[in-house]
Amino acid sequence: MSVSPPVVIVMVAALLLMGQEMTGLQGRPLELDVVSSGETATLVVAGSAPARQRVRYTLTVEGQSYTRHAGSVTLDNERQTVSRVRVPAKSGWTATLFVESEAAPPYRITRKSEH
Repeated sequence: MSVSPPVVIVMVAALLLMGQEMTGLQGRPLELDVVSSGETATLVVAGSAPARQRVRYTLTVEGQSYTRHAGSVTLDNERQTVSRVRVPAKSGWTATLFVESEAAPPYRITRKSEH
């Protein structure tokens, strides 16, 4: 069975995109998720790593008040929750997660309340 060149190009492009996605996930061991429930939003710092590595993080939440969580954790391939912060869902908060790891350049993730 023969496959036409355009089909091969599309297949290769799809594989490359999947590889980029995996690399992106591996390059960012921690993520910042927002889980809203009624009038409360829970900010969750969680993640994993393909190989055991030490990660330092600082989560700051600014709005009606100021909160700062900082720590360091050793991650492996099991997903871990390392910090949770509850805030009023509509209070005008901004959360910033700063992460430094052994295996990737430092990065920031910022999330804001909907209002």
